Amino acid sequence: MTEELFREDAYLKDCVARVVGVDEAGIRLDRTVFYPTGGGQPGDTGRLLRADGSAVAIADTRKSRETGEILHVPAPGQPAVAPGEELRAEIDWARRHRHMRMHTALHVLCAVVPYGVTGGQVGDLRSRLDFDIGEGSLEREPIEARLN
Repeated sequence: MTEELFREDAYLKDCVARVVGVDEAGIRLDRTVFYPTGGGQPGDTGRLLRADGSAVAIADTRKSRETGEILHVPAPGQPAVAPGEELRAEIDWARRHRHMRMHTALHVLCAVVPYGVTGGQVGDLRSRLDFDIGEGSLEREPIEARLN
């Protein structure tokens, strides 16, 4: 299984890793800073920097449904990597940081809105939470005042 470095340090932007497998689902590394899609938050994007200076653009990061392994999904037309290859895994830090800020803002919103959360989605420019308000209603102004 991949060592999930992002769990220990969410501010880690890159790491040296070794390719342990490659197939149509994606690239598996022995360790990674890439956060996979989950909990309404998109997976990281970035690149894998090879020893020869070339880069493989990573368009998404997911967890395999079958094995739970983290899969780094290359953008179309990227060069192939081989098992055993050592490279530098580097996330798109600006995008990750926007996701982190949105994630925190949604937690603050949960502290202000007195209803249970039934779903949500984190994005880098827009996010949402779904609340179980039943017959209740929400008004923007009081929520905004409490948030501020």
